[in-house]
Amino acid sequence: MASLALVAPASASGGIQCDGGDGVSAYLATGHLPVLQVIGAHVEAGGAAWSTGPERGEGTPFVVGQAFADNQQVLVDFTDPNIEAILVGLRLRFDGSEDLPLTGMLTVGGNSFPVQCGEG
Repeated sequence: MASLALVAPASASGGIQCDGGDGVSAYLATGHLPVLQVIGAHVEAGGAAWSTGPERGEGTPFVVGQAFADNQQVLVDFTDPNIEAILVGLRLRFDGSEDLPLTGMLTVGGNSFPVQCGEG
């Protein structure tokens, strides 16, 4: 399933769903390309929510600042719409099988939350 994060046609055809318990979650809609393409996202943590658009859920607007994936990790930073500050960071590692699930950290401000992720 590593290919889920790495390849997918330009419509939302895959995704990564992360859960950290206690109101911590992240969903990334991904497209099929040779590189990681995050085409939408919704994140909740620390009593706040962020969203790339109302179709993804309610939340403070944010945009994908950068995204990278290979056969070991998925790294995504979300910024404010003016690209002035990183609001949310997601650092995930494959469990060794190059397959979902992934484990890692969701960072919001100075707080980090452990998450486990699977196909969403």
